[in-house]
Amino acid sequence: MRMIRTVIVGLLTALLGLSAVVVAPAQADQALPKRTIVEQPPGEHQLNFDTFLLKGKVLEPQADGTELPYAERKVHLQKKACAKGCNWRTVKKVKTNDDGKFRTKIYAPQDGRWKWRVKVKASDGYGTTKGEVWTLFFN
Repeated sequence: MRMIRTVIVGLLTALLGLSAVVVAPAQADQALPKRTIVEQPPGEHQLNFDTFLLKGKVLEPQADGTELPYAERKVHLQKKACAKGCNWRTVKKVKTNDDGKFRTKIYAPQDGRWKWRVKVKASDGYGTTKGEVWTLFFN
């Protein structure tokens, strides 16, 4: 009986220890400062009947109140093909220039709606930052 109790206590301790390790990084990411993503509405830059140009700039706020460009780094373009039941998926990785600016084409589907957004992964003391959601469709 003691042996079973010892094994159960050991397993519970290990399980609780793992759950604390898994939860801690997720909470730590939320506490980190976010980068600033400034985007121009894609409706202002229509290239074709179903093609739009998404332009933006990624900045890193500093402690003294200034912002430095997120230069020569990757920005993830994500797409979602439904309103609620599906996840965002990365369709393209775009590199920013020296000023932290990026530009990429986004498309409207023939049927339905597609949602687009830009995401910058957590790094260098900044948390994951997500841009504005843009919905493209035909009437």
